[in-house]
Amino acid sequence: MSNQRNGGSQSDQWCGMTPSERTLSTADVDDVFEVLSDWRRRAVCRYFASSDQTAADVAALASAISEHGETSMVDTTDTSPSTIRTQLEEEHLPVLHRIGLIDYDERSGAVKYWGSPTVEKWADHAAAVTQQTDF
Repeated sequence: MSNQRNGGSQSDQWCGMTPSERTLSTADVDDVFEVLSDWRRRAVCRYFASSDQTAADVAALASAISEHGETSMVDTTDTSPSTIRTQLEEEHLPVLHRIGLIDYDERSGAVKYWGSPTVEKWADHAAAVTQQTDF
């Protein structure tokens, strides 16, 4: 990582510091990239970050993400709401819950988003790089 300054008080404050000095542990960095490694998890984060909502049920998330997958450049064979819902319930929401970005109640299907400016920033960057503009 370079010691170049990007501008802004945080950049000045962090200039020349290692991640551990910035209180970013390896686990934190690993968690961020684990979240960002799948388009459905990025879509969940971007869904909440781009709206005023901090809670939704799995069915609403699956529907919104299904529409997102159909209109984006995602290379996938099935972006139906039922398939996305199954994928969210079985894999992606538990990952986001374990990392602490959401609270997920499997019984009710309720999702409460806590958010992370770091994850949201990188999810936006990933969307810009892949030219996905929805959410």
